[in-house]
Parts: sequence; C-alpha cells; structure tokens
Amino acid sequence: MSFIHTILLYSHIFLGSLCLVLFWVPVICGKGTKLHKLSGRYYYFMMLFIAGSGIVMSLMVLFDPAQVYLKGAILPAEKLAKFVSERRHFSAFLLLLSVLTWVTVRHAYVVLKVQAERQPLRTWHYLLPVVSLMLGSLFMLGYGFNTGTWLFMIFAMVGVFTSTGIVRYVFRAELANRQWIIEHFSSMIGSGIALYTAFFAAGGRKLLSELLSREWQLATWLIAPIVGTLAISLLTKHFSRKFRVSTSTK
Repeated sequence: MSFIHTILLYSHIFLGSLCLVLFWVPVICGKGTKLHKLSGRYYYFMMLFIAGSGIVMSLMVLFDPAQVYLKGAILPAEKLAKFVSERRHFSAFLLLLSVLTWVTVRHAYVVLKVQAERQPLRTWHYLLPVVSLMLGSLFMLGYGFNTGTWLFMIFAMVGVFTSTGIVRYVFRAELANRQWIIEHFSSMIGSGIALYTAFFAAGGRKLLSELLSREWQLATWLIAPIVGTLAISLLTKHFSRKFRVSTSTK
C-alpha cells in the first residue's frame, strides 16, 4: 500500500505543479484559439488524474494511515493513536478537495462539449458525483463544526455551494442565451481554486510552516477561494457583456 501511495503521490505532485502554470494559459490566451483549446484539453485530463489520485490516496490514508506512512515502524500506543487521528483528520479535508476538483473540472469540460443541450447532464452517472460532493460537504461541515476546524467548515460550504449550483444549472427550466459559456469558465476557475488551495494546504504547507505562523497559514489557504470567487464575479459580468448573455431566465 505504501508503494502505491508513493507512486501516486509523486505523479500527483508532478502533474499538479504543471497545472499550477497551465491553468493560466486558457485564461490569458484568446478564447476559441488553438492554444486555448489545446491547453484546456491538457489541463482537463491532467486535473482528472490529479483529482482521481487525490481521492485514492485520501481513501488509502483514511483506511490505514499507519500502513501508508509508517512502513512497519512501531510506535507506542498513545503516539500511534494520535498519529492515526491526525492523518485521518487532514485526509478527510484532502478528500473533499479532490472530489470538489474532480466535479468542477468535469462539469466545465462537459458543459463546453454539450453547450446548451443539458439532457446528457440529467443522468444518474453524471449527477452521482455531484450529489456525493453535496453529501460529503454536509458531513464535513458537521465534522468541522464538532472539531472546531474553520478550514473544514469553509470548504464544506464551498462544496455545498458548488454542488447546488451545478444541480440548479442542470435542472433550470430555461437557460439564458449563451449561459453555458459562463458556466464553463466559472467551473474552470472553481477547479483552479481547488488546485491552488490543495497546493497551499498540502504541497506548500511545509514551506509556509517555516515562514508563517499557524494563523497566517490559514489565511494563505483562503487566498485562492477569495480571489477565485472575486474573479468569477468580475469575469461573469465581463463575459456576459462580451457574449451578450441575457440575464433573464425562467
């Protein structure tokens, strides 16, 4: 189990590092250009692997943290119990982030593919991960409240907001003209929020722990969702005007 986790982890880190940069290429380059489409496609497939591997690794740690990390080392019972509890605690958060990433990047890609035709989205196999995100976020909200972990509660609410937003889009009686464009880029930005948050919360945690106090580390983890949410709001207004997206819906 430890070997599989290690292989997944290094692949996860390598592709995640690439996507931290690749995320900006479709954002910056001209919409509809060859570079935009190609970079977006690479970003999509790499993010699916990143999110999928994150889900698998998180489940492995939740199932048996000692087997994954200790590699046969023996700890006193009290230290082992603390180690297992801490690893499972943080892996639950990473699992939520991974599911959030998978759902948002998949939704962004599929919306672009089907555009205004939403019937392919109204299937159980498409909605099952979305519902799983919603239920998992509600569970994490309660877990975060019980443990006093604000980071868990904040991202649980992001998960609830994201999943309910997707369900509303899928089943809305009527879409605004070209509304799928807004749905596409807002979901892509959502995947970027999850990507950068995972970097600060996991990949960049050791670096940040040496430079910042615990309180300021929490602030850095919230930068991505705050900036991302602001970007979604501003870009929604910009692209609504650019593509003449009607705001009247039924």
